[in-house]
Amino acid sequence: MKNPATHEQITMNEAIADLQIRMTHQDDTIDQLNAIVTRQQLELDRLKEEVGRLREVVQDLKDSTAAGQGGHELPPHY
Repeated sequence: MKNPATHEQITMNEAIADLQIRMTHQDDTIDQLNAIVTRQQLELDRLKEEVGRLREVVQDLKDSTAAGQGGHELPPHY
């Protein structure tokens, strides 16, 4: 017959080992997610800069088109 205290100890050790394994997997998952979020933030920053540059280009095109059409605008009643 097994000693109940020993059986409890084994069960507790197994539970602790299971928790340690789970924690290790969770740490790995957190590290992977952190890397993904960091990469996405860098991409967002790059895209924001590019959108800003494109806005400037569009505004410059609008300004140059409007300046070049000074005499070619349709009258308001047209």
